[in-house]
Amino acid sequence: MNNEIINAVNVLKFEGTILCPTDTIWGIGCDALSDIAVEKIFKIKKREYSKSLICLASSFKMIEEYVSIREVDKLENISKEVPTTFIFDNPKKISKYVTGDKNSIAFRVPNNDFCIDLIESLGRPIVSSSANLSGEKIPLNFSEITSKIKNNVDYIVKHEKNKNSYSSSRILKLQEDGSFLTLRWNHTQKKYLM
Repeated sequence: MNNEIINAVNVLKFEGTILCPTDTIWGIGCDALSDIAVEKIFKIKKREYSKSLICLASSFKMIEEYVSIREVDKLENISKEVPTTFIFDNPKKISKYVTGDKNSIAFRVPNNDFCIDLIESLGRPIVSSSANLSGEKIPLNFSEITSKIKNNVDYIVKHEKNKNSYSSSRILKLQEDGSFLTLRWNHTQKKYLM
């Protein structure tokens, strides 16, 4: 196993926070099931507790342990087009802080081998919140991340530090009739779902 994955997983298992690259932007991550760890992310970002957080899973099969999913094949195909986060209702077992004041959760399966291996090694989803202080500009590469974030996480992954990002993921919610409500566009996507 990659040493960086071993190091990051050891921090995550003990309710710590990490700073790591994803398939989109750099994120502050932690074990999505740990109230203590998730609360740390809110404090680091100075984020309001009423705001929800995005979780990353290694597969849609993993996501199904925490929410009920309809049309898994459809979601898998859509998520291959551009990085896509899906909103699901009535999550279970996830930290109460992840959902904010809603009874729903945002999940994404990242198109990034490092993230997938990290999550599979931990064995459960991780929170991944943009590596910025709440209300400030989202950094599109590691060098733009403020020291106020870097100095307060428990571990910084030494991987893809020179990678530039261009956008956050799009966010979609599957409606009862099978259509999608778009809650956030990915500004680099060329194909829109209605």
